[in-house]
Amino acid sequence: MDSKAPPEPKSLNTLTLPDGRKIAYAEFGDPGGAPVFAFHGTPGSRLTFEITEGSARARNLRIIAPDRPGYGRSDFKAFTQLGDWVADLEALADGLGLNRFALIGVSGGGPYAVAAASALSHRVEFLALVSPVGPVADLGARITLSPMHRRIFRELPNRPRLAAAVFWAMRRLLSLAPALAYRGLVQRAGAADRAVLLKQAVKQSLLDGHEEGLSAGVHGAVQDLRLFSGPWGIDFDQVIVPAVLWQGLADRNVPPAASRALAEMLPNCRLDLLPEAGHYWVFDHLDAVLDAVEASLKAGRGLA
Repeated sequence: MDSKAPPEPKSLNTLTLPDGRKIAYAEFGDPGGAPVFAFHGTPGSRLTFEITEGSARARNLRIIAPDRPGYGRSDFKAFTQLGDWVADLEALADGLGLNRFALIGVSGGGPYAVAAASALSHRVEFLALVSPVGPVADLGARITLSPMHRRIFRELPNRPRLAAAVFWAMRRLLSLAPALAYRGLVQRAGAADRAVLLKQAVKQSLLDGHEEGLSAGVHGAVQDLRLFSGPWGIDFDQVIVPAVLWQGLADRNVPPAASRALAEMLPNCRLDLLPEAGHYWVFDHLDAVLDAVEASLKAGRGLA
């Protein structure tokens, strides 16, 4: 007798929020598994996490990946600070009937994961941060930024029209010539990242995530830069959940010093510094991240 095929991943679901907006999300992995909310980077979308399907299913994890406001199929809303977004996540969790859950924040999804872990510490069981954007403004002169990081995190956020133009150009190139857009990404990457980016599965994940993320416009991406670059308004001492932060020291996309400082701000965070890894390290080590999530959940809030 043939075994029953596993259900297809649900790449588009929507929930109506209390204010009438729609939030879109995808589900990957085991539908009956331990719930894990996964937050995409800047830009990105729920589709970025389709690559987790097999690994999450093998570990009985249910990956729930929402589009942030203004990305993909989620309606935009202007926020004053990072914590404003937590109400959307809480409404989504309530709508799905989830009382407790783990969080994964990748790159630009990291600050939102930290905000949620602070505000919802009574519901969050584990926090995984992978190459996260750190609190650049909160750190001020305590860290030195490279010229590129200074442009991204200090100059562009103060020039929203220019930031929008940058993301519109990216959107247009992704739409008209995705292969050319991706070639440019590979060429700008460091040696450690280039080897990862040349893999077809990684290429598909990033192209799908970026193109879908910018499909409705660039408001979400521009807002991310603005919120990242200002004071986060987060009580880091309230992030009491077990956490692990992985950061490659050859990362060109985010300042490693800011990520390292972020780990030091969190009361129960293990920092894994990866000397030769770049920003896209997670694509080659997804199993390690999901292993840490699984182990911590099984240990009942014990550090993996």
